[in-house]
Amino acid sequence: MSWRLDLPHYWKRFLLFALGAALCVLVYLSLLNFPGLGPRSSTAGVIPALVLAASTVWLTARFLRADAMTPAALGLTARHRPLARLGLGFVAGAVLTGLWLAIVTVATGATWHPNPGFSGLALAVACAFNFFNNVGEELVYRGYAFVRLVDRLGPILTVVVTASVFALLHLQAGLPWLSVLAGVFTAGLVFGAIFERWRSVPLALGFHVATNVMQDASGLRTGAASVLMPAYPNAVAGTGTVILASIAMINLLLAIGILLIARPQQRN
Repeated sequence: MSWRLDLPHYWKRFLLFALGAALCVLVYLSLLNFPGLGPRSSTAGVIPALVLAASTVWLTARFLRADAMTPAALGLTARHRPLARLGLGFVAGAVLTGLWLAIVTVATGATWHPNPGFSGLALAVACAFNFFNNVGEELVYRGYAFVRLVDRLGPILTVVVTASVFALLHLQAGLPWLSVLAGVFTAGLVFGAIFERWRSVPLALGFHVATNVMQDASGLRTGAASVLMPAYPNAVAGTGTVILASIAMINLLLAIGILLIARPQQRN
């Protein structure tokens, strides 16, 4: 009987958090479209991303307190060494992005050279945007909601569900569906697997930030923040599909491998 009474309360709490997170995201998207604050402004969306980070931090803290959970549940206490894990995650994420870069190079025969239009300020702004934006994303997808969903759905289904919602948000932003499926969704599986096994938002955050920053800096996403620029030979039919399939395979194997690792005993 107590289980039946607890279930509606559990889902009510979860839905309230989801509504709060959706409101944070809507405010963020609205600010991105506000003149002078969007991606094409001088601050390249940093202010909306900062608002997203701050609002999701507040939302997460409020729900943790309401459920009598401590920040330790998300790996955010000093004993969990959050800064060290943030750095470790960044290094690991940079390695994965290096594998993506290698796939693009091999598949296309691209060569890489210094970007004459590189701007150190643009890279710094891109780093700031990615960090604050990813703080918001990790707290929404791999934070309180993830921990609560695991209690009902189990780890594997929770990883898949959160990665799916993560991908859908990118799809509605206008990214091609194949890129979202092969890249964003499978990357979300990796982020979710990392959080599930080590229950550390800083670790997943560092990994996530690295994949974005390294794409910008390496020229996988070209712009003023790119230290390097690719030069591609004549396009080969089917190259894009091969690249996406290869990246998806690496991400899937990594996510599965992480999930197969026994989760270490958590210290609360």
